[in-house]
Amino acid sequence: MDNIISLKAQVEQRVKNSTVAASKKDDRTKNDGSGSGIDSDFIMACLNKNELGDGELFKKLYRNDFVFNKSMDSWMSWTGHHWKIDKMDFAHASVEGVASAYQDEAKRISGKINNLMADDKPVGDLQTKRKLLNQRVSALRSNRRRKNCLLFAHTSANPLAIDGSEVDQNPWLLPCANGVINLKTGELEPGRQEDYLLKASPIGFPKEGLDAAWGKSDGNDEGVELWEDTLLEIFSGNQHLVDFLRRICGYALVGEVSESILVVMIGRGRNGKSMIVETISKVMGQLSGAIRSEMLLDQFRVSSSAGPTPDIMALRGLRMAFASETDDGCRISPSRVKWLTGNDTITGRNPHDKYEVHFKPSHTLFLLTNHKPHAPADDFAFWERMVLFPFELSFVDREPKSENEFRSDPQLGKKLEAILPAILAWMVRGCIEWQQDGRLKRPAVIKEAVNEYQRDEDSVGDFIEQCCVVGTDFKVKAADVYSVFEEWWQENVSKRVPLKKRFGQRFGKRFERVKQGTIWYHGVGLVEDDEDVN
Repeated sequence: MDNIISLKAQVEQRVKNSTVAASKKDDRTKNDGSGSGIDSDFIMACLNKNELGDGELFKKLYRNDFVFNKSMDSWMSWTGHHWKIDKMDFAHASVEGVASAYQDEAKRISGKINNLMADDKPVGDLQTKRKLLNQRVSALRSNRRRKNCLLFAHTSANPLAIDGSEVDQNPWLLPCANGVINLKTGELEPGRQEDYLLKASPIGFPKEGLDAAWGKSDGNDEGVELWEDTLLEIFSGNQHLVDFLRRICGYALVGEVSESILVVMIGRGRNGKSMIVETISKVMGQLSGAIRSEMLLDQFRVSSSAGPTPDIMALRGLRMAFASETDDGCRISPSRVKWLTGNDTITGRNPHDKYEVHFKPSHTLFLLTNHKPHAPADDFAFWERMVLFPFELSFVDREPKSENEFRSDPQLGKKLEAILPAILAWMVRGCIEWQQDGRLKRPAVIKEAVNEYQRDEDSVGDFIEQCCVVGTDFKVKAADVYSVFEEWWQENVSKRVPLKKRFGQRFGKRFERVKQGTIWYHGVGLVEDDEDVN
């Protein structure tokens, strides 16, 4: 109920402001799109243009308050520092400001009439104008006329509209509750309508600025120290992981892709990764969002090019995109990962949008999973993108029973809620540090985790280690080596053996492939053949 009252108050204040602007006598010739420049001549000209004139008057009153997004087929309203989708129909309610402008003009004419003698010639003309003005006021308070006023506002000359491609196109600006953070400087600035920033953090930037990122906060004794201590506990006291996570988060604040990475957080059960992501998501608000993990997997099917693509559009304007919980045994698609972590322009359309939208990716992709999805060990470009955070501890609500278990704090969520502004500053600090470093410098523990993951996925490497001998004196027929591989795979991996062509591509990357009547691999032989020779 309080929210409804607050919204009503905002609408009433906007109408009041527009009415005051329309009735001002001074500076009447100035036209800066903020309601000034509205005089009696302009109002009467709008009256004479019928519904087109209503739209012209709305544009004059509200050019800094509303804009119609053609691609979304929706109004956006100005919040003071950024735009938001006008879900509560403030634009419709603000048509009352147009009615009030006409009504005030009618009152002004009434004052003129009262100052004239009843038989003066101008009285009749003034009475006619007043009647027409009052009729227009009444009409604008009907649903049809109100809708048409807005329609003409965004479909007439110099429309109060954008095509939609302008939205969220400044990657180094981060809108938040109390301003816009300049990510190049770490300073808070006032928002500007012309930046068309839509998605925003609901959290205010601390008045201490970046000082809050080092725990120097007047608002909370614990400040960001609680957050860092929590991360240190989750990462077994590894400060390198905490520092790198801060830089990853800082890099992700920037709405452009300059480093193609997939951040994977892996660990079984109550290990802290969900708490980290939930906390960061609260800080980011609309700037973060969930996507289906299937988008990263081989089984995902893309919609028809002619149809809507909500999965793709879900990425638009996000700074952080979170996919979670792949099933055990799933296989990741390197081509999709490369696409979703790259910098190529994306095209998509929401189900109810009228037009396709082309946008540059702005997101950093995160995958949270209990199980490592399978991936081709020989795809160098894929593993270059991989950033793996291992989560090896477990936090339980009972007495710990093993060395990797620790007692959880049931109040931790509430404690972190109280320091979200400081966590925002901590992330901005990470952004500044990333810029100073010039790139994301992976610590050794991250590199080791990725290398171990890649080695675990190297089934061909396992086959070579167990079934082959390597050396310049050896060679083997391709058909023979695949036959042994089939048998080995069915015994050690699964009944579904990779196709001969796919195996040949992977095996051929390691050994010279020569055609001599049939296909041979030089530099490798089979263990069974070597044993026969000996």
